[in-house]
Amino acid sequence: MAMVAPLHPDDPTVLGSFRLSARLGEGGQGVVYLGHTPDGEPVAVKLIKTGLDPAVRTRLSRELDAMRSIAPFCTARVLTAEVDRSEPYIVTEFVDGPSLQQRVTDGGPLRGGELDRLAVGTATALTAIHGAGIVHRDFKPGNVLLGPDGPRVVDFGIARQGESDTITAGPIGTPAYLAPEQISGSPASPASDVFAWGATIVFAATGKRAFDGGTVASVLHQIMTTDPDVSAVPAPLRDTVQRCLAKDPAARPTARDLLLGLVGSTPDPLAAGAAVADATNAAAQPPATPYGAQPPVPQPPVPQQGATPMPGPYDPQPAAPYGTRAAEPLATEPAGNGRRRSRKGLIGGLVVLAAAVVTAALVLPSLLPSSKGGVSRESTQPPASEVTHGTDTYTDPATPGTGDGGDGYGNGEIPAAFAGTWRGHITGTPAIATSEYDLEIDLDAGDDTGKWKQTSGDCEGKLSLTGVTAAALTFRLEDAGQCVPGTVRLARQGDGLSYQWSDDLGLLTENGDLTKVE
Repeated sequence: MAMVAPLHPDDPTVLGSFRLSARLGEGGQGVVYLGHTPDGEPVAVKLIKTGLDPAVRTRLSRELDAMRSIAPFCTARVLTAEVDRSEPYIVTEFVDGPSLQQRVTDGGPLRGGELDRLAVGTATALTAIHGAGIVHRDFKPGNVLLGPDGPRVVDFGIARQGESDTITAGPIGTPAYLAPEQISGSPASPASDVFAWGATIVFAATGKRAFDGGTVASVLHQIMTTDPDVSAVPAPLRDTVQRCLAKDPAARPTARDLLLGLVGSTPDPLAAGAAVADATNAAAQPPATPYGAQPPVPQPPVPQQGATPMPGPYDPQPAAPYGTRAAEPLATEPAGNGRRRSRKGLIGGLVVLAAAVVTAALVLPSLLPSSKGGVSRESTQPPASEVTHGTDTYTDPATPGTGDGGDGYGNGEIPAAFAGTWRGHITGTPAIATSEYDLEIDLDAGDDTGKWKQTSGDCEGKLSLTGVTAAALTFRLEDAGQCVPGTVRLARQGDGLSYQWSDDLGLLTENGDLTKVE
């Protein structure tokens, strides 16, 4: 049964001709209600509360028209919509069943035929959705409903505020199911949906997220830099899931190819997927015909769609893009025709992309050469002292010692003026990328390392000194457990210190003021 909750005092009780009786869920865009038609048939009503400008409303209308062409056996069919209201709403078929998220949380991982039905049913849905020229943008366990007649994919293709549908325009997608290229600032694409499908199947098969961590920052860092453990996924699905989770979008299968791999070679994978889903659910009692529903019509073969390639070394072999201009909002007319690379290739592409989106993109640290982690300055002042760690050398202008006890600055050691235990509250920019937390830093005079600890979390890291001046110290925060590596700068500020952390590309920052407690 679907999870329902009572209406809130400020919730509407009627929208158009639909009477609202309960809440089904709430997300970043709005609230989904359990509604009823004048004849008493149940429907799902999504009220969009985020506000839409005229261009997005036009696009929403266009996408809704395309959504009506999608075969209803694998999705929640759109019944009607009102997009000209101050708060638009969309009415879809009601699927009476739990979400995949709820099912796995309450009952554990899926096994055997149940897992196979999920894989085939959701791959069929993605093939149909992409065939209509729509990108889901937020495929995840919470948007897969397990109805009496099989899995249904919901909440797809709804236009978001902002031109680019990227993470830079707002929180699109759930962090643990975002593809690397979305994190780096590229628009959502069919390839990013396939990545999310792979992560969703890992969750369904194991009960654990493919990418997990104590903070949003650590989750995104894992997506960008690590390969998930898929060893617990059953062998028939394991290789397919691994291909779908490739860092390079061009290395992932299209949804059509994914479905073909699951059901075997056939000229009409949509019909084959529907047949497999129907056959494996033969024992289930089919639900009553939903309000306004019509018999499903098999879709024609879907033209293959390539993934939007990343620039530079990320995708040295070009792939046909989805549509003709991937950087613009997705058109909903059907698109035209269109192995894992080394991590060094991935990072090279991200560096190229970072130059273009440095002021807006949201990205977590990737494994760049460690020379990006320190501070290197050129100066025409007297010869500089050097602080050497590993193979990298960082230089700062030599500055006469004026600190407590006559300590010199620029000598590769922590000055006495910075020694002690420092604490403060840290916030991130952009806020969607990071969590707020309380921080403690321990520094000892004369050392070249310090201790970094989240007092409100489970992350502890090592600070390695990389730069010294009279006014500021620069450290490398080493990767340790849930800690995300990066550069830390501590600057004197009255009796305290200002704190700044930045990731290895310098696109994400965390800031705060620290007070000396010992």
